[in-house]
Amino acid sequence: MNLNMHTVRSYLGQAAQTAKELSSQAAVAAKDLSFQVVGAKCLREYTVQGLTGSAGPSCMWKIFAARSRKEGVSNPSASVWILDKRSVTDASKGNPKIAEAFLQLCRKDAASLAKLKHPHVVRLLEPFEENRSQLVMVTEAVTASVADVLRMRKVSAVGSSVAGSLQLSELEIKHGFLQVADGLHFLHSQANQIHRGISPEAICITAGGAWKLAGFGFAMLAEFSNSNPAEAAFDYSDTSNCLAQSLRPGLSYTAPELVVGDQQSVGSLFSAADIFTLGIVMYEVIAGKQLLDVGQSIYDYRSKISAFQQVDLSAVSYELQTLLGPMLSLTPAARPSAISITGSQYFQGDVMLRALRFMDSMIQRDTMQKAAFLNDLTTFWHKFDDRVLRLKVLPHLLEEARSEQLQQLVLPLVIHILGKQDKQDFADTSAPALRTIFQSAKGDSLLLLVRCTPSLMKSMPRPFVTSMMLPLLLRAAQQGDPRCQDEMLKQLPTVAEQTEYTTLKSELLPRMHSLCLKTTSASVRVNSLTCMGRIAARLDEDEAGKMLQTASKVSAVDHTAPTVMCVLALGDAISKQYGLGIAAKEVLPLLTPLLVLPALSGPQFSQAMGMVKSILGQIESKRARELEVLDSAALSAVNTTRPSSNPSSLTGGMTSWDTSAMPYQAALGTRSPASTARLNPHPASQPSWHNSKPIAAVRDMPSSAGPSDPFAVLPATQAAKPSHEGGANDLLSGSLFGGLTSGPASTSYERPKPQAPHPGDQLANVMSNDRIDALFMDPSWTDPDLGGPARGMGMGQGGPPRLAQSSLPSMQSSAAADPFSQLSLSRCASGECNSGCLLINLPLLLRRSCGQACHFTGGSSSSALLSSASYL
Repeated sequence: MNLNMHTVRSYLGQAAQTAKELSSQAAVAAKDLSFQVVGAKCLREYTVQGLTGSAGPSCMWKIFAARSRKEGVSNPSASVWILDKRSVTDASKGNPKIAEAFLQLCRKDAASLAKLKHPHVVRLLEPFEENRSQLVMVTEAVTASVADVLRMRKVSAVGSSVAGSLQLSELEIKHGFLQVADGLHFLHSQANQIHRGISPEAICITAGGAWKLAGFGFAMLAEFSNSNPAEAAFDYSDTSNCLAQSLRPGLSYTAPELVVGDQQSVGSLFSAADIFTLGIVMYEVIAGKQLLDVGQSIYDYRSKISAFQQVDLSAVSYELQTLLGPMLSLTPAARPSAISITGSQYFQGDVMLRALRFMDSMIQRDTMQKAAFLNDLTTFWHKFDDRVLRLKVLPHLLEEARSEQLQQLVLPLVIHILGKQDKQDFADTSAPALRTIFQSAKGDSLLLLVRCTPSLMKSMPRPFVTSMMLPLLLRAAQQGDPRCQDEMLKQLPTVAEQTEYTTLKSELLPRMHSLCLKTTSASVRVNSLTCMGRIAARLDEDEAGKMLQTASKVSAVDHTAPTVMCVLALGDAISKQYGLGIAAKEVLPLLTPLLVLPALSGPQFSQAMGMVKSILGQIESKRARELEVLDSAALSAVNTTRPSSNPSSLTGGMTSWDTSAMPYQAALGTRSPASTARLNPHPASQPSWHNSKPIAAVRDMPSSAGPSDPFAVLPATQAAKPSHEGGANDLLSGSLFGGLTSGPASTSYERPKPQAPHPGDQLANVMSNDRIDALFMDPSWTDPDLGGPARGMGMGQGGPPRLAQSSLPSMQSSAAADPFSQLSLSRCASGECNSGCLLINLPLLLRRSCGQACHFTGGSSSSALLSSASYL
């Protein structure tokens, strides 16, 4: 137990130290990056970004992400490899020969990459460059080396999240080693070389997930190695300098025949050394531990090699043990070739791996083989993990999607996998291939792409929506296929949301109008109108007017219910977006004739009427609010222009309620202080009205009655017919108080004595009561019809004055003598009301509590009713 705990502590300590070293290296690299790339000609057209990994002998090559600024590059992602000469000098501990030997090893590596061209060899993009301080080369985008993956595993074991992007599935690892075996087969059979340095530092993982060979500093021609076995082996006796140890492959990844003193006469089988080393690396990556953990100790190495035939391989699967046994044989002739490894049961027994393997060589297959494979792929593609789908499946499918014969099989898979990509990956890897497909697709393929517009847009950066999706939709509109046109119109509002207005106005809208007016397909016409309604919110009023013109032309010819309902919906959307002005002038004239078309069913007619009523209701509400504001402004203007006077002068010297008017207050109802304050906002300054000038101001003032007032809609100057039958519905609507200052003085009256109020006496005044109060309290007002001044008619806060019974006949006779007089009186038709009322030419409605009409006529007025129900 103590030994196990000690081992665990040691392991954790090493992992923590490794994490610390990686963090320190990244910080130093980021700090010195701007200095390191200064002056390199090969980097003039690249933007260097952050550190991603390391590779080469002792991982001295530092790999940085970069992006090309060249125009027309299909994939701008790249990697910049930088070797700092200062770090080499420091590692050599001042030994210039060792430092120069190491730099020469790195130069040879770069030169080999420039010569070797294979899908599983790292590809060099720019010529190798060396200056006084650094070695620089630019390659395809490389994420990391396998050594980085192994280190990140140790870091993640102690809780770090650094290795998140390097988490590899078992399928991806198997496929990676299969690709490395292919690379070795190319190297042995076609390049006629042996690598001699296969190790985790010499295998790189690209941004596309492919595993590729690098680190060719130890490579040599097979003929030379076979003719000079001693030259092919390495001397591991010198361990004095750590950089000197980097001048030969790591002892833990070296075949016995490549160690001086252990090599045998193997003839032409030196290539088998790469197979032995590949087996060592496979076990370490899959099992997670080294098979030959000997460091640089030649003694430990020989000790373990002597017992290597009994090595424990139980940490891996049985299929892999079956493969590793021959690969790790101490006899080079017993080891399988690289091509034999790819055909082993460990690789061929995995259906998913076989599918990836087939896609790697799909370009070499004929159309029938591809179609058969794609049919099978549709049944199990969902079993791949997302990383494999994005990195290993999608690129091959995009290549095959260019073939019109295979598009129907490939595009559904492509569209689904694209949804798993982030926007940056889409821009870097998928967009170039998709652009070509969008430009060539037609028929059913074009229909499928247009139908999947929302899915495609999820992975697209916004600029690609305009540069890719918009041309695709325009092509669909030009095809002449109603299916494509219908689908295009359905998806257009979604694309329009991310399209600039100028592009929308200049390219999309003209095409939409053309489709709507020229198509012979009813569905295309309906979808065009529907699309207009959905994008109306993004347009200006001029474009909305053009839409209404197009809708008017269509509705004039097509009277079918779907078209009519779409026109109605378009008009409703435009009226809501651009206000009631365009609704009243352009929308309603377009919509109302459609209501009488016989094509509309009952529910459709109800819906259409609802739309029209909604627009009319909005117009009515808005207009009512405007009129209310105007009335309020006019009333405020009149109130602010009234002259101020002493309240006592308005009541003929009375500073309180007139005792003679008290009975009438009880009948009319005394106002509360709150209501008085509301009707008269300036109680301390009651107005004094003189002669007819202020009366005319009241006459000309618009009514502020609300919509519920039955008289609010009648003009104040409308003359009603005189009533001679004592009817109850005649209306006094002549000039307001028009004859009180100019009529003949045919009637005189006495101020009536106080009498008990009738229970139903109550005045329903449509006009503001404080105006009438001020009029009757004005001591300077003289009514010639009443034959005397109105000084004794002070009403305080309201209530009409009573007339003496003796004055009624004279007033009636006066009315008979002058049918156009402004003041007349008649008894209640039922004879039950005995008290007289002063009746003046106001638009009042008066009724007695007995329910009978009190009829009177005067001038151009009709009638008035007293009512006990309300006092307005």
